[in-house]
Amino acid sequence: MMRPLGRAAAAGAVLLALLGALLAVHHQRLDSATMDEPFHALAGCEYALSGTYWANLEHPPLAKLLAGASAGLAGARPPRLPEPFSFRTAESPQPFLYRNEISPERLLAAARRPFPLLFAGVVLLAAFAAWRAAGPLAGLGAAFLLAFEPTLVAHAAFLHTDVAAALGFLATVVAAHGTLRRPSRLRWAGTGLLFGLSLAAKFTAVFLGPILLVLALAWLLVRHRETGRLPLEPLGGVLLASAVAGAVLLAVYAVSMRNMPSAEAERSVRYFLAGRQVSSETVERIAGLSRHLPLAGHYVAGLAGVAEQNRRGGGINVFRGEVSVGGFPSYFPVAFAVKSSLGFLLALLLAAGLLLARRVSPGFGALVFLLPPAYVFLASVASSYNIGVRHVLPAVPFLAVGAAVVIVRGLPRGVAAAALAGLGLLQAGETLAVHPHEISFFNLAAGGPSRGHYWLNDSNLDWGQDLVRLARELERRGAEAGTTVAYFGGANPEYHLPKARFFDAATTPPTPGLYAVSSFLLAVGPELMALRGDGQRAAGYERLRRVVMKRGIPEGRVGYSILLYRLPDERTPPP
Repeated sequence: MMRPLGRAAAAGAVLLALLGALLAVHHQRLDSATMDEPFHALAGCEYALSGTYWANLEHPPLAKLLAGASAGLAGARPPRLPEPFSFRTAESPQPFLYRNEISPERLLAAARRPFPLLFAGVVLLAAFAAWRAAGPLAGLGAAFLLAFEPTLVAHAAFLHTDVAAALGFLATVVAAHGTLRRPSRLRWAGTGLLFGLSLAAKFTAVFLGPILLVLALAWLLVRHRETGRLPLEPLGGVLLASAVAGAVLLAVYAVSMRNMPSAEAERSVRYFLAGRQVSSETVERIAGLSRHLPLAGHYVAGLAGVAEQNRRGGGINVFRGEVSVGGFPSYFPVAFAVKSSLGFLLALLLAAGLLLARRVSPGFGALVFLLPPAYVFLASVASSYNIGVRHVLPAVPFLAVGAAVVIVRGLPRGVAAAALAGLGLLQAGETLAVHPHEISFFNLAAGGPSRGHYWLNDSNLDWGQDLVRLARELERRGAEAGTTVAYFGGANPEYHLPKARFFDAATTPPTPGLYAVSSFLLAVGPELMALRGDGQRAAGYERLRRVVMKRGIPEGRVGYSILLYRLPDERTPPP
């Protein structure tokens, strides 16, 4: 039977997981559609309701499939796709979201519904892993460090792949660790099931392949040192897990493409790869694979498209006032440092200090919880797609578990309990202080969220999440009809603010009045349009930025992503 401390720790971990998920649900209510969500909602409903896979090959289907099934249960219809298919006449994301059978608010809420549950799963699984390594106090400490972690709480509210990837990474590695200690074919098959679901959630899960192999090789060395033998069963287990993972991955694609003939699957692959400017030789090879095995063709096409995007540069990256298409090698470590709470960072520093002081002897378990984050961060150095700390989110649960385990093992129980409670409360206070704007969180050492734009932008700060809040603020002021809105995001300003003037950078002159401008557009609106080859809009956004910065009178902000300026009645230079 579980002892009283164990029962209290288990109840505490469940309570913390629920509180974290409820915090995500609470800010979700007024979060407008972020930049990617309309496209993901359309794709998810296509997979779940139509059984075809024309949209969004650059992400595997699992997270979107869950969202589409949830939206379908709420009454959403699938996207309207012409036969024969054509991107020119297919329904686009915003009309799908705003002209569906149900309201956009209801559709978006239903599509987002699975993701707070996945976040709760991350917290509980981390608690289990830390508990198994160092007892109930470590489990409760890991849950406390994750339940209020601001980036997790932020992204648990949105229809995206990042929280699913974090859960998949943790589940697969924890299962592999347990299987190495108590091997059996059934356990390896279970590890493969989790591995396959992770692969079906996000392309970065391919990192799990080498991670599992390194863990197996390290375990071989440990066993050889203990017994003098070199058992090769772990390598066979990894092979079995990989085979099962491949089958599970293809099964998820099979569900998503169940009504898609092979000829249409090949055409979809060709459309996607051509749009990503993949070489003709690679296109033909992947199209040939799609012809014989459409499920594998879709997955490989997505991988190839992501790799080509990373090689060419996926978009405009903002980092400490600099702009780049090719990315910054130090982007993700710095983003993690400024976007993590001080409570979380102090927990990591305390754990590192205990390790350096040799208060804790690192064993194989240290490799289990340090290798995945190390691999994720090292791989991020070469990334040219620096649009958010969320891309290294799979590292965060491992770091929390590792820190909790080291603190419990390295300090007396009472001191460890006080340290974990204090650090957890500090983090909870930091997150609650910025709620409901967790997506824009920056710690106090970085200047807080109001100075976050000096460090980063995009999904670190302004992902389009505050348009509904802007509508409420302008209604409160009675200023909707006199406001010009320059918005970046996935929501539709004309739906949420029908009386306002929408800023079209190609045609709208910056005349006097109140302006609501997305932080991202002020940061890189001209550069983004120039990258897309739209010189007219690039000039329009540059003109807006220059006038706002030179003559605009600040009148507040909405969240931390939309800034309010008033342009006074003064002669405005012509375009």
